[in-house]
Amino acid sequence: MAQMSDKQIQRTRFRVGELQKRIAVLEATREDLERQIRKLSESVPEEAVDATEQREGYVAYGSYAQSVIVRKSNLRRSLDDIVSQTTDIAVELRDELDALDSYERIRARRLAQQAESRQARAG
Repeated sequence: MAQMSDKQIQRTRFRVGELQKRIAVLEATREDLERQIRKLSESVPEEAVDATEQREGYVAYGSYAQSVIVRKSNLRRSLDDIVSQTTDIAVELRDELDALDSYERIRARRLAQQAESRQARAG
């Protein structure tokens, strides 16, 4: 039983580590998407864009601006997916941490009982 509990603790610790890594990757991706959106917003602010506008030196500024708007929309959709995934994984991580806490408390109780039993036999 002790060996089973130790293996369960190891598996849970591994899952916790993997979930933490996934959250870190998602957070880095979220930051990158936000940076890209900011950059695109600086280059073409949506509220100031007229699709038919022509700028000096830019033959097709309107179509460029529209492509930037579409790109920002796609990035925002991706960002929403990342936020949703991060939330789901955070719930999973919380469950695994709760399970790990339970396993470790059970293990600590078992070790305390074994120590008490040894002490009772010795004393």
